[in-house]
Amino acid sequence: MPMDNAPLLTRLRQRRVVLAVAIVLLCLPGVVLNLGMALHYAADAIDFTQFYAASRLAGTGHLYNWDALRQIEAQYGGPPIPSGRLPVIAYAMRGLSWMPFFPARLAWLAISLGAVLFFAARWPGADRRLMFAALVWSMPVGFLLVLGQDTPVWLLTFTAGLVLLERDKPKLAGVAFALCLSKYHLAVGLPVLLVAQRRWKTLAAGAAGVAALLGASFLIEGPGWPHDYLEVIRKPIFSVADSRMPNLRGIAYWLPASAAIELACALVVVALLWMACRRNLSVGLAGAMTAAAGLVLGHHAYANDCALLIPLGVMLVQRPKAPRWLKIWGLLLLTPLLTQLLVSRHPYFGQALVVGFVAAALIWAILSPQPGQLAEAEPA
Repeated sequence: MPMDNAPLLTRLRQRRVVLAVAIVLLCLPGVVLNLGMALHYAADAIDFTQFYAASRLAGTGHLYNWDALRQIEAQYGGPPIPSGRLPVIAYAMRGLSWMPFFPARLAWLAISLGAVLFFAARWPGADRRLMFAALVWSMPVGFLLVLGQDTPVWLLTFTAGLVLLERDKPKLAGVAFALCLSKYHLAVGLPVLLVAQRRWKTLAAGAAGVAALLGASFLIEGPGWPHDYLEVIRKPIFSVADSRMPNLRGIAYWLPASAAIELACALVVVALLWMACRRNLSVGLAGAMTAAAGLVLGHHAYANDCALLIPLGVMLVQRPKAPRWLKIWGLLLLTPLLTQLLVSRHPYFGQALVVGFVAAALIWAILSPQPGQLAEAEPA
């Protein structure tokens, strides 16, 4: 190697070291803060306990037996939490129940961490550096990992579906989207996206996948599981903090005629999502809007589920023509401030920020100039 290149290589190595140190210094405070807060709240409840107990009951016909579930959960501490997972989802986790609780908890943490890393690395069209920065500074993600919740798996399957759409594999995308049945209430915007963009093959494959999963639920838990499931999700203990939900249900809680207001607002959000998806050819941005809309439309969500806002916030920040005020709004929701507002005595400020941001982003997508015409239908 010529000697005159040696100083250049040395300078490049020094710059890389400085850049690496700068990244660590920027990310470390976020990791420490968010994981610290999550560990603080983890003293009250661990959601993984519910999944672990439910997986042991799946296939016995007693998955939704509240007394049986509480007895198992009591062995591992924390308040009892009813299981709202479908039989096929609970049964899919049965392998964890064959392990002692602590090793199973570590295995679930590893699965969840891998899922969020895939979500950040593979979201179509999103800048990976921004996605990972948002990830480490996201308090909702810290809660998801520490509390052992299953939203990371939902993010994995939803992201996989978008990646397959981008690669022009509509049927496989439908299968991946069907797996979003694990938290179906967060995917209520998905049919709107697929119909608006006339992705019929994906919609058909997804519907077939959902039908197969529901059919498997009858084989696993017997013919009476839908009745038992509805009984569980109607229990007051199933949704213990409606007033703190970062969605339309949370907003409506503070208003008179809450059910009517939630329904009316939900119809508006669905209409906005439809019009936005019809105009946008970008799989990543359309998916980001769909995930964010699913958060505000879903009837059961908490601060941790605000991880669904990460793709939309990131994609607006990196989009040159997005208005600065909307970018700042999105960045604000990616900070720990949002979670602090939602767990405060006045959660409606945080709820208004979430719902307002999603509505504003959808309206911007509808009104702003977009390349191309309506999304093309898939070939027959």
